[in-house]
Amino acid sequence: MLRSSFVCLAAAGLLLASCSREAAPSRYKVPKGFTVESALPQGRTVSLIQVTFDSLGRPVVSQERGHPTILIDQDGDGVFETEKIFSDKVEYLHGMWFAGRTLYAIGNDTVNKQAGLYRLEDTDGDDVADTFEMLHTFTGRMGEHGPHDIRRGPDGHPTVMLGNHTFVEQELIDPSSPYRDYDEVQLLPSYNDARGHAANIRAPGGVLLRLNVERNRYTLLFGGFRNAFNHAYNRDGEAFTFDSDMEWDINMPWYRAVRTVHGVPGADYGWRTGSAKLPDYSLDTLPPVREAGRGSPVGVEFYQHRVYPKAYWDAFLEGDWSRGRILISQMVRQGASYRTDRPDPVDFVYGEPLNVTDLEVGPDGFVYFTTGGRDTEGGFYRIRYTPSWWEKLTAPKEPTGLLAVVRQPQPLSSWGHAALETAKESMGDAWGRDLAELAKNASAEPADRVQALLLLERLGPKPNADLLRPLAADPDPSVRAAAILVVGMHRSDRAKAIAVSGLPDADPFVRRRAAESIVRMGLSADQPSFAPVDQVYALLNDDDRFVRYAGRLALERIPRQEWQAKALDETDSRAAIEAMVALTRTAQSDADLEPVFSRQLNWFKRTDLSSDDLLRLLRAHHLTAIKASKGAPEALRKEVSDLLLARFPHQDERLNRELARTLAYCGQPEAISAILKAMPRGDENQQLQIHYAYCLRTMQQGWTPEDKQQLIHWFPRAAKWRGGASFTGFINLLFDSSLAFMSKEEKELAYQRVPEFAPVDPKQLDERQRSQVAVVQRRKGVEAVSPEEIFEFQMYDPMTLKASAEAGRKVFEAECANCHRHGDLGKDFGPDLTTLAARFKKQDVLEAILWPSKTVSDQYQSWIVETKSGDTINGLLVSEAGGKLVLKTAEVERPIDIPAADVREKRISQISIMPDNLLDGYRMNDISDLMAFLMGTGRKAAD
Repeated sequence: MLRSSFVCLAAAGLLLASCSREAAPSRYKVPKGFTVESALPQGRTVSLIQVTFDSLGRPVVSQERGHPTILIDQDGDGVFETEKIFSDKVEYLHGMWFAGRTLYAIGNDTVNKQAGLYRLEDTDGDDVADTFEMLHTFTGRMGEHGPHDIRRGPDGHPTVMLGNHTFVEQELIDPSSPYRDYDEVQLLPSYNDARGHAANIRAPGGVLLRLNVERNRYTLLFGGFRNAFNHAYNRDGEAFTFDSDMEWDINMPWYRAVRTVHGVPGADYGWRTGSAKLPDYSLDTLPPVREAGRGSPVGVEFYQHRVYPKAYWDAFLEGDWSRGRILISQMVRQGASYRTDRPDPVDFVYGEPLNVTDLEVGPDGFVYFTTGGRDTEGGFYRIRYTPSWWEKLTAPKEPTGLLAVVRQPQPLSSWGHAALETAKESMGDAWGRDLAELAKNASAEPADRVQALLLLERLGPKPNADLLRPLAADPDPSVRAAAILVVGMHRSDRAKAIAVSGLPDADPFVRRRAAESIVRMGLSADQPSFAPVDQVYALLNDDDRFVRYAGRLALERIPRQEWQAKALDETDSRAAIEAMVALTRTAQSDADLEPVFSRQLNWFKRTDLSSDDLLRLLRAHHLTAIKASKGAPEALRKEVSDLLLARFPHQDERLNRELARTLAYCGQPEAISAILKAMPRGDENQQLQIHYAYCLRTMQQGWTPEDKQQLIHWFPRAAKWRGGASFTGFINLLFDSSLAFMSKEEKELAYQRVPEFAPVDPKQLDERQRSQVAVVQRRKGVEAVSPEEIFEFQMYDPMTLKASAEAGRKVFEAECANCHRHGDLGKDFGPDLTTLAARFKKQDVLEAILWPSKTVSDQYQSWIVETKSGDTINGLLVSEAGGKLVLKTAEVERPIDIPAADVREKRISQISIMPDNLLDGYRMNDISDLMAFLMGTGRKAAD
């Protein structure tokens, strides 16, 4: 009975259970059986930003603004008490990868502080680099959005992840790279961030590149990220990363949560600066595997070891610095891509705080992680697993012989790769022969056969066509997919024929890889295609979005004349629309676009399109209009607008957004009232309302006075909404844009309706402020962020650890002391907060400040009194006797007497007397200081 219960629990995915937690030592929560322990000597704290394990299996860490340092455990007690700097020539490393005793480092050189890729070799084995070579520089500088990590890819070449504020010189990039021809692709003019972040950053944003070290040349693999710090490969050889959100965009229609991404060659994942981000449904992007809310993604890794329970095998670990968590997911094959085994993020480790910066799996099978960043307190930790007696009793035997080779833990790590090199040397000629035989063995485990192929490609002898051809036709789809992946790394005619054989495969994963492989093998639009055009073209009508995407990219590498006629005659909606995109992207002149516009108009006339097809058609039309030197012809815009107005509004919100965007672009006056009429009322669906305003601000002609009045009356409502730090600034930009088509009188009315967006009157400023009026043009309000955003930051962000209680006292004096007492400071109108920290958790205090009406104590229940003269007073009822009401209010020191004869109505208020949005205008660090003061935490003044 005990055994069957154990098996059932394991099968149900026990590793991901968010319950059954046990408190780990100190501040961490982990699943049952796991503990978190410091791997540094007691009292040793240092801000660490990166960790790797060298080819000898020792941890090497990068200290913030420090040098790469080897950590050594001299006595084997699990504590790394000895440190040795590997090189003082480089510092502030975001990426480290060891090939033998050679370190490839992404960071600054110590002298010039130049961001670059450096090669440092320890030639004599003393753990100190003897050589120093800069392979190339990166644009920009090292920083949170600069160049990041480097690691070995499935083909043996290192791959490099760059943030969105850096790139490599164009001459270092292979022009035949799968990811190319990227652009902003915006139908309507976009806004930069309202606070100026990433204002001049353009596509492709963050990218992943493959480096040929011998040629010092890059292949651009995929991009369109905001700022993914790290990437990892699963056992299939597929890349995954964890991309960041722009939290200042919260509640804007273009906000994108942090996301887990399966990166495929050639893909654009849609990040653009400011308001220009592409929605996930846009057919010229690919969607994430999953979104995970707010956070600050850092290091990622796949667990490919056997020390943790079997259910953890090849689980994806994602570090989140600001939310204090390490997420865990199993990637489950779904079509040509993956899904997570659970839709919502699940914590593997959670801490308050847990300022994790990077994580790796060590040779002992435990996950190690670093903490620190932004000068916060950091360290180096091990996640230990202690198996139960039953697990020890039933543990499978360790693999031996060839199975030990193909099941080598963490095979792409420096230490895992070194172990494989040792195995190859010891096996001699049997290495290649035995691995080839295993790959061909239909009775062997498919996963072992896949690894045999990948090891042959990575360490040699490289598999030839005679081995790969039958494997590309193997009954098992994972073996076929591996064969197609490997054959794509070769360029012989025989290899190309094998890759082509995968195009019509029954499995979408294989079809996608076949399309990617023929691109990698040199498919080019300036020479005849070696792949049958019909087979490539057929992928445009694939049921799988990832296959259609890969197929279109391959088709664009085939001479246009070989498929243009077929594309223009296509009758299937899905294939026809994909073909329109390919025709647009390969067009060399406006004349090439004319038949595409004509096709799109004819398809807009059809009434049998599904919502998804209409959505794709709209985006295809956008891309063609963007590509045309003068945009879509005016006559076409009128026809398209008439056709789309008949479908607007739609029950599908995605279509409403894109229909409104297209109608605004077409610029016909009747679209203005239609969009205004479709705008949700009140505070409902704020993002859609903002999107409609975003579209309308581009329509300069055709406004009636009534239309203008309706738009002007919308802004006071929108100005009260809250979102991320740039939210109010974006509303302000929409306001300013909308004034462009208004008269002077209408502008004055608008300023009266929304005074916080009115220009600053220089007469109200002193001389010093007047000189800065060109820089500061707005009043208080642009700093207002949503209470949800404040809560997220204050609860989880490690930067709150740097808060100053002394500075918080000043915030308390300014905002709280008029109603509350804290020690000898303040008044006794509201609750005494002196012993607040002893009675409430931080979460409770934050909720009470941000949502004061959520819970109101009977003791502080306020009353609303309306007088016959029209006044409304909200206050605490002190007494009601002698023909009068006595109210105590926050605004006046003394109680207020109201004659009973003057009272028209009095009622208990459901709203707290403590005002909402009390913290508007304060920066996040000010609020952190206030919380440190209230909770008795934070740095002292002497610190």
